[in-house]
Amino acid sequence: MDSIDRAIILKLQNVTKNYGPISAVNDVSLDIMAGECLVLLGPSGCGKSTLLRLIAGLEKPDRGKIWVGGELASLAGKTVIPARKRQIAMVFQSYALWPHMSVFGNIAYPLKKKGYTRETIAIKVKRALEQVELSGFDRRKPSELSGGQQQRVGLARALVAEPRCILYDEPLSNLDANLRRTMLRLISQIHETTGIGAVYVTHDQSEARA
Repeated sequence: MDSIDRAIILKLQNVTKNYGPISAVNDVSLDIMAGECLVLLGPSGCGKSTLLRLIAGLEKPDRGKIWVGGELASLAGKTVIPARKRQIAMVFQSYALWPHMSVFGNIAYPLKKKGYTRETIAIKVKRALEQVELSGFDRRKPSELSGGQQQRVGLARALVAEPRCILYDEPLSNLDANLRRTMLRLISQIHETTGIGAVYVTHDQSEARA
């Protein structure tokens, strides 16, 4: 199996994805090291989200190769490492929280799927809530939170599994200007302190510069 330097947490080589006659991603190559944040800036429909789905393992490239954590994860028409084993998390524009679960339940979900003990889950969820400045919110439901707080829960859920890389798909589009600035500060702070890599998708130039 192909492998590369593990210091490169994410590598794309000549990755292409077509939907019929439409080329959504065309011959993209990039390297991301631990702690680096790559921002993809462009209008809706230009292929940014498709590239994230390819990295996450939710789509297969038509051409090219993708390495995650030094190991070959995808190549033309084939998934080598499935999405659930890539140690990659996503933060979505729509928050993607389960309304019937508490904040704790939403954040704990990926840990429960991996079979962690209750004690370990409690410790990890507490730490993730501290990282996103939501300590004490664990018993609330998503409907009791503001948009900014819901997005923080989504970020905590991404952090709790200790991923190699977090993919951000227009995460601040539903927030007002003040909340965007607050969330950008928080996201920058988290990546500086944790060393987790990031790919951040946006159509907003000021957000990309920040």
